[in-house]
Amino acid sequence: MLKGPFEVSLLIENHPCEIMKLISLFNIKANVENVKLRESVTDHIVNLEGKMDEEEFFKLKNSSLKVLRLSDNKLWIRTNGCSVCKLLYSSDVIVEKVKVVREKTLLYTLLVPNNSSLKDFLNRLANEGVKVTVLNINEINEDQLTERQMEILQLAYKLGYFDDDRKITLSELAEKLGISVPTLDEILRRALKKVVKYYINKK
Repeated sequence: MLKGPFEVSLLIENHPCEIMKLISLFNIKANVENVKLRESVTDHIVNLEGKMDEEEFFKLKNSSLKVLRLSDNKLWIRTNGCSVCKLLYSSDVIVEKVKVVREKTLLYTLLVPNNSSLKDFLNRLANEGVKVTVLNINEINEDQLTERQMEILQLAYKLGYFDDDRKITLSELAEKLGISVPTLDEILRRALKKVVKYYINKK
């Protein structure tokens, strides 16, 4: 049994995703590229298979909290957020990645502090009536950067977050990554602690 913290990959089926309902309702051919969880709403980046005409766009806009055209084939859609999104936001886990596998099936990569937190989270998900499959659990070495931490540090460095005249803010960086500011702050804090520890020990 792992003591934690550890990284968990979960496949959630029968996901009550609000955006999936809208896509099905309006018979839109599209897939969700990214999801950003907030306290009471959820933002989705949606890739369209074809061009959406103005009438369809207007109907979608009237059925959502916010719809923005990012390009001819990409939309930013905000909904009230489903029960699973709200649970993820309020639970003792950090969402690292979200991938839409197929309709109503999403793959989540989470950072979990310990076994009891994971057990509690899985029980709460089961109470929502979704099917959950734990695909993978990886123990995180306290000195080892996770793949996500490395990805975020590299992007932050590349975009000038660590420059003296900071070229991107924490909220702008979070927006690019599709995660909340508190989540990004926590990931950066943990990652930087590991980097500093490694450098000091090496010295």
